[in-house]
Amino acid sequence: MALAVTPIFVVNGFRVLAHDWFVRYELGRDEVPADRYGLSARERLDLALTGLHSIRPESAGIALLEAAKLPDGLPAFDARELRHMADVRRMLGAAYKAQLVALVLLVVAALALARSSRWRTVVPRGLQVGSALTLAVAVLAIPVILLGFEGFFLRFHEIFFSGNSWRFSNTDTLLRLYPEELWQDTSQLIAGIVLGQAVVVALAATWWLRRLAPRSAS
Repeated sequence: MALAVTPIFVVNGFRVLAHDWFVRYELGRDEVPADRYGLSARERLDLALTGLHSIRPESAGIALLEAAKLPDGLPAFDARELRHMADVRRMLGAAYKAQLVALVLLVVAALALARSSRWRTVVPRGLQVGSALTLAVAVLAIPVILLGFEGFFLRFHEIFFSGNSWRFSNTDTLLRLYPEELWQDTSQLIAGIVLGQAVVVALAATWWLRRLAPRSAS
């Protein structure tokens, strides 16, 4: 039960931010520079939303990017960009499935304990330990994200993507649509969402256990 908690929290962070409102907010911030190569704010936002929609498991997928055009009529994304976004889509779909499996395991474990006299303490204890593990990971990860984002971003891609398929030049559409400032905010916000969930669940589980303490003592 404890081991299922962290992946559930992490994928929740991706689920919260994988929506149009987040891209609109990020590209509308003053801290995010305008496109250097001629895309208007409207054109950039439209293409960025198309990219976001393409990685959603329920969408038409990379076909959306294959049909996307730049203002001059040329294809918006080249073959390498399409391959990378296909990889991102597969990873996001796998993450969503892994979260569902973790949720099912959590529920099954709780139901399996339902007939045991220990379930009232084991369930909150599992949530408490899982939240504590998540907090420990967050305490280690957040300073890295804040103080060494470029290194963190590099290692992340080296781990989850093969070869150099994720390396692009400044003129490539993907980097023009999703600048580094957006990814910095994404990493920090996901870390904050994960941290917030862990704190809330840890406090709730602790309160649950304390409520049971007098009954157990009697």
